[in-house]
Amino acid sequence: MSKKKEAAQEPGRLIYCGPNIPGGALQRYTVFKGGLPAHLELVFEKYPAAKSLIVPVGELARVEQAVRTKGTPENTAFGEVLKGGV
Repeated sequence: MSKKKEAAQEPGRLIYCGPNIPGGALQRYTVFKGGLPAHLELVFEKYPAAKSLIVPVGELARVEQAVRTKGTPENTAFGEVLKGGV
């Protein structure tokens, strides 16, 4: 099995598929292993839609397509984060 396939199938690896959040709070395509860091709770307070854009690595392609498709929940969430959150 290739390393890419192993990474995509490894449980507990999550990736953020949303836009960069100002101040370096959360960058697009950041990968998290073993859960989310506690400091992200502050980010989610201001940008609640960002939480829905953190998905298992294996779902990256699907979510990327959904972000580009107008009217999907992922597209809506991406737009909300771009507008500045709450």
